[in-house]
Amino acid sequence: MPKTQNLRDLLIEFARTRALEPKMVEQKVFSLWRKRLGTPLGTRTVPVSISDGILKVYTEYPTFKQELSLHKERIMADLNAELGHPILRDIRIDVRQPQTSTPYHTADTPTRAEPPEMLPKTAAVNPPNVPMPETLEQIDQTIADVTDTDLKASLHQLFVTQSRDKA
Repeated sequence: MPKTQNLRDLLIEFARTRALEPKMVEQKVFSLWRKRLGTPLGTRTVPVSISDGILKVYTEYPTFKQELSLHKERIMADLNAELGHPILRDIRIDVRQPQTSTPYHTADTPTRAEPPEMLPKTAAVNPPNVPMPETLEQIDQTIADVTDTDLKASLHQLFVTQSRDKA
């Protein structure tokens, strides 16, 4: 009879064998971002990607870019300590307009200034890059047994991202 294994250990092993570990680390950094930076800095800045240890962050406010730049060594040290090993080598901050400050922005995504009646009818039914409700329900069922809230949030974000990439 096989030895009983912890669900978390199984999921980590699954992620390693499927080369999902970098994406899971990325999602962990994204979830830690708001917790570590707090309000308003953590809520007015958006981590977008990690590539070769460089975390790319968008903000719409030049003052937040300056503040992040001043504290980036401490922020990297805090995030790396929370992750358990040095993942981040640098943080690059770009000032972007509000409609491009989200990690999954597309050219077809409406801006906040457009009233709902001006949107195309298809955007209201199924906006681009948004998983179908059935897909979201399937993702929720898949991760329902995960008790670690950070891991659950990371897996949810990872599966949503993967379903967008396949669409």
